[in-house]
Amino acid sequence: MNSPSDQKISWPHFFGLVGGAVGIAFAPIFAVLGAQIGNLGLIEVAFWRLLFGTLAIGLVFFFSDRAGDENGKSRWGYWMWFPGLIFAGDFAAWHWSFEHTSVANSTLLANVAIVFITIFSWLVWKEKISRAFLVGALVAAGGVVLLVASSAVREKPPVDGNPVFGDFLALVTACFYGTYLLLIKYFRRWHSAPRLLFWASAVAAVLMLPVALIHQGPIFPDTLVGWWPLVALGVISHAGGQGLIAYGLKGVPASLGAMTLLVQPVCTAGLGVWILGQALIPMQVLGGGVVLLGLALAIRSKV
Repeated sequence: MNSPSDQKISWPHFFGLVGGAVGIAFAPIFAVLGAQIGNLGLIEVAFWRLLFGTLAIGLVFFFSDRAGDENGKSRWGYWMWFPGLIFAGDFAAWHWSFEHTSVANSTLLANVAIVFITIFSWLVWKEKISRAFLVGALVAAGGVVLLVASSAVREKPPVDGNPVFGDFLALVTACFYGTYLLLIKYFRRWHSAPRLLFWASAVAAVLMLPVALIHQGPIFPDTLVGWWPLVALGVISHAGGQGLIAYGLKGVPASLGAMTLLVQPVCTAGLGVWILGQALIPMQVLGGGVVLLGLALAIRSKV
């Protein structure tokens, strides 16, 4: 089976991926702010993210040109719900992890998904992976290891909770996230990005509603100001970030797309320092630089 991706980079799609990664980098920040300002649990925040995101994507989906869909009904069939199921698991695990570990650590571990994606692309889609790309991937992976290891040498964790459990939830997120990205990559051959993201988000929102209702926290913010992080999370990070990623994945190889998304944890780490006050230590700064170096090497191998 041939890979559903091109060997050369489409630069508009590549920069769409970068923009999407930056948009999602704000997601943990908005999520934590939504919980703090609105006095909500992070599971409830995940529901509002999906609901507002679905509404924003729906406007694009229903009022835009749908010419990008080809043989949509026959190709999609009765599997329309499946990406939404994966999406719901992704956000439930990821948002829960914010209660136990730092946003930088959680985001970095969630991006372990690149390992799963790259191996799958090689084994199933027969996507060619050059030595130069492997060098870039290994360098970036080394940076991720440095960043994760830095949390072990901290004298005081940046948040309360069980850091080991939070890291475990982030790794579970990686499994869901990798599966979701592969599904989007596969179905982008026949469907527009707004269509795919709208249905995935709508199904996930429906699945998350009962989970939010039975969770111990309140489902509505206790102040009017508490709504703005939830709206920003849904519109900027979810609709904007995920929408740009779904668009960008069509024009770059799956393995390179996964590597490009490593921009996200590096940005999140910086935003965590600036907005949440989750200070970085020198090892984390070094790890972020190594990740960027590995990404640059991987991109060069695909040009």
